[in-house]
Amino acid sequence: NQAIIPRYVIEPIGYLNLGDLKKICFPMTCFCDIPFSRVGTHMSRYGEYGIGLDKVALLKKYRIQPIHYMNESSPLTDDFREAFLAFYNSEARVDEKTEVLLDYLLSTIVYMKPIWGQKKNKEGNLENYVYQDECEWRYIPSDNFPDELKPIILPQRETSDHARDAFSKALANHHECWLMFNWEDVRYLMVPDEIAVKATIATIENLDLKENEKHLLISKIEISRRFSDNMRSEEHT
Repeated sequence: NQAIIPRYVIEPIGYLNLGDLKKICFPMTCFCDIPFSRVGTHMSRYGEYGIGLDKVALLKKYRIQPIHYMNESSPLTDDFREAFLAFYNSEARVDEKTEVLLDYLLSTIVYMKPIWGQKKNKEGNLENYVYQDECEWRYIPSDNFPDELKPIILPQRETSDHARDAFSKALANHHECWLMFNWEDVRYLMVPDEIAVKATIATIENLDLKENEKHLLISKIEISRRFSDNMRSEEHT
């Protein structure tokens, strides 16, 4: 599709201590702006295939944003919590001024994540994990968002795995929300081994592309394990 298609995710926000609000569901796609030397560690958790894109090119085309890693006991988190709870479940009338503040609070919460926490590993066991190491950026398709899917953040009663999957499927039909890229924006196509290299080349050869575009993509293929090891070696020399 020459695009990355956003999907709905359920993000736990219990670390913010917002009363009974423990999770939110909204559409996004994310990127990890990590050093090359950490590619291997990252892929050991998320899979050995990856696409490296030109960050500057994406910044020029889309309003992607690095997220805020929050210390749950910091003054910033305290202030956000106080401001958010002043509106959450409030029966106060929302006027033009307070609507601007509400929009800001909602925009802020979807670009937040704790510095650390617990996360399931490949075996399904919880382990301590430093989220900040991922250096995550997010693309949230708020521009041209389809009216039939609004609001962007699902109501709490609809925040479930079933709703997440259903809304993701619906969003996939709205091309105006996709993050489109040019083939020139691709820096790396990372695959695990030589067998995967051959399979990826065969796949590219069968795409409906110009020959120069196929050659360009094939030239971007890197073996992720070797790629990461080489970068570590260079750092130590």
